Amino acid sequence: MNEPALVAAEPTLSESERCERLCEIFKNIEMPTLRERLLSPLVTLLEGQSPEGELALRTLFFVGTTWKNHIARVADLPSLRRVLLRSQHGMSLTEPTQLALESAARLDLERCRSELSEAVKIGRFPEEDAVLALSLEAAALRARTHALAETADPYSMRTMARLLPRLRIYDELADRLDLLSREGSRVATPDLGLCHFLDEKEFSRFLQILANFPAMAGIARSLELQRRIQWEPHQISAMLSISRNLELGAPGWLGQLSFWLEQRAAAPTLKIAVRPQPQLRELLRRAGVTVLPSGLEIDPEHLDLPLLLNAETLSTSLSNGKRPPPPDWKGLVLCNITRETLLLSLLNNPKVVRIPGLVETVVVNCRSSQVLSVIAQKRELHTGHQNHGVPAALLRSRTKLPLTLLRRFIHVRFVSRSDLKDIAARAPRPEVAKEVAAYLATI
Repeated sequence: MNEPALVAAEPTLSESERCERLCEIFKNIEMPTLRERLLSPLVTLLEGQSPEGELALRTLFFVGTTWKNHIARVADLPSLRRVLLRSQHGMSLTEPTQLALESAARLDLERCRSELSEAVKIGRFPEEDAVLALSLEAAALRARTHALAETADPYSMRTMARLLPRLRIYDELADRLDLLSREGSRVATPDLGLCHFLDEKEFSRFLQILANFPAMAGIARSLELQRRIQWEPHQISAMLSISRNLELGAPGWLGQLSFWLEQRAAAPTLKIAVRPQPQLRELLRRAGVTVLPSGLEIDPEHLDLPLLLNAETLSTSLSNGKRPPPPDWKGLVLCNITRETLLLSLLNNPKVVRIPGLVETVVVNCRSSQVLSVIAQKRELHTGHQNHGVPAALLRSRTKLPLTLLRRFIHVRFVSRSDLKDIAARAPRPEVAKEVAAYLATI
């Protein structure tokens, strides 16, 4: 995994991890022939319309911590306000949420809201009390995602596909609010992803390398605009959803993004003289686009992003008149592998469990003893053709499940003899290897 095109299109990495790995490769590109060999596939990705090309684009234009954008989204402390209302109506709350409310009681929340709005308006980092309110908003936002994950219908594939982008956006926003509350004014300067991991000299050299490719001639201008505008990856994908459905901008992901960056540089509100189809018009209106007789008005900061994204938070086709393709459930599971409640909901859905290899993917990548215990105990999750690799994966897992749960899988009925020999020699847990070796000695 050391070619830029592969790293930039790897769906299991977070945006910042992909960007950091990509920058390490750019730092080490010296020979012109090596540049061409490594970067040509990346240029081809950006010129096309494949999902991998969009991931590569989001990586190149990834924005790190941009405090004004994040605070603008939560200046009114909406999640904290919602949790306070729930508390007043006697609804049960988790312990972290209750602690956040106790801290909020010591603050003047109206003054904090005013300070946050003023900070965004004048560009000055907010005072200490208002920054503390950001961490409380992050805790309330996490409580909201937990409640959404718990109350979602796991048997509705459509509901889960719509919910997952929203949870991911909320989680990332909560993480960045926590970062702002910890680091304070030290993160008050905008960090474009590539500039964050490359210093100015390395970044200038990176642009010189890209200038050798005619198809990437306009990327320097686009990166300069992105540094000023600071669109997040989700916003980029939402604008690409609109452009691919209205056929705006030049062909390819880079051409479409360049179109929107130029429009945004000219005015905060985008005005496009285009008349969408009736079915698309209603979808755009629901997503926050103003539909006028003369065209569309778009304020990127006030779009309902999840309505314009697919389940993997990439752009989606809205106007083809066909049912959307089924979600990539393995990709969704990997992106949400740390959410126990959501994983258990997915594992309760028979349609999801019937996908070959999905439960094995959970076992290989998950470190939650609760989730793995459920898989080890529920027969339908470790038997059948689609789950034939699950028992061996449980025995190879580093998670310290009780041997009483694993002992039943140490049998040729569940795991082949050759796999048992391999587990006896290479199992990460010595006690499991010992049990398997003892069983092999009896057959």
